[in-house]
Amino acid sequence: MGSIAPTPDKEKKLKAAGIKVTQYRAYIRRKGFASLSKTFKTRTEAKEWLRNNEATVLLEKKSKGSGTTFAKLAELFAAAPPMKGTRYWDAGHLDFWIEQLGPLHLNEVTHGEINAALAVLQTRPAMRATSSGPKPTGKLLSPATINRHLATLSAVMNFALKRGMIEAHPMKAGKVEKLTEGNGRKRVLTDEEVTRLLAAAEGSRWPMMPLFLRMLLTTAARKSEVLHLRWEHVNLAESVAILHETKNGRARALPLVSDVRAALEQASKVRPINSDYVFFDPKHPAQPKNVDTIWRFVRQRAGLLKDRDDPLDQVVLHTTRHSAITKMLKGGANLTQAAVVSGHQTLAMLKRYEHLAAQDAVELAERLLGNKSA
Repeated sequence: MGSIAPTPDKEKKLKAAGIKVTQYRAYIRRKGFASLSKTFKTRTEAKEWLRNNEATVLLEKKSKGSGTTFAKLAELFAAAPPMKGTRYWDAGHLDFWIEQLGPLHLNEVTHGEINAALAVLQTRPAMRATSSGPKPTGKLLSPATINRHLATLSAVMNFALKRGMIEAHPMKAGKVEKLTEGNGRKRVLTDEEVTRLLAAAEGSRWPMMPLFLRMLLTTAARKSEVLHLRWEHVNLAESVAILHETKNGRARALPLVSDVRAALEQASKVRPINSDYVFFDPKHPAQPKNVDTIWRFVRQRAGLLKDRDDPLDQVVLHTTRHSAITKMLKGGANLTQAAVVSGHQTLAMLKRYEHLAAQDAVELAERLLGNKSA
């Protein structure tokens, strides 16, 4: 804090010498910093010095940082109960921000620092789960994945803002912009294509392939979630399988339809003693099966290997997830119900599936409303 006061001692000495002069001393005192002071002949000079040096001290204070670090904030955020209004966050995404911003004090976590970290994130490779751990896919993180990272950071800063740990959210007012996301894969399997794929799976050399594919089609689960399913997580009596390790870090239950449940019951009777995985590798029972080669064979035999020019229209294993979600929505399920099955954390992440059922709405309107004679 700055102040200005006359200097009475010098004034008395000057008066004794017959000289009438008033001098002013300016003071700057800030907690954690050495006090500054200087004497001036006029109050105007003292005020100018005060303005200039107060700004310098304030900048020095900001440059040194103060208060809680981002790493500590992230720790508090992860340990706290879910906060109202926090729609999405991911532990893996939080780790990235701790890596990039962890040592910074909260007043140093500016939009500039965040955008710099964002630039680093855009150079990171996309990873896929394998039996020996995550491996690069050869592609960079998608805009959608990067935006999920930003959503996690925004949730952390909201947490800090609501607790008075920061004065302003550094990502708001367009200071940190989300990336433009593409429409993603558009392919949805028809009933006839599903029949062809299941028939081709029956002809594969791996006897568990038909069950693996059927589970994907009836649970809307991800490839890695089904491949890493363990017998201890399968409850045949309740017709559910519990996923403890999912992409978003939260457990959820997979519904087991009757034919899948029956097939699992048969598989449980002949499972190897030295394997916990439902879909184990016969050559290495302690590991889940690598299905890439077999899946290629199934698509080829079903006539669905690169059957369209647009890569986003081609059939991949994730197409089964798109198809299952779309089938639920077409069948009358709402977004909330579909999210319970698919494991999406926010309804906004499911919104992009709604347009896939738009053709049904057109057909319904044509059949029920388009008859002019009605």
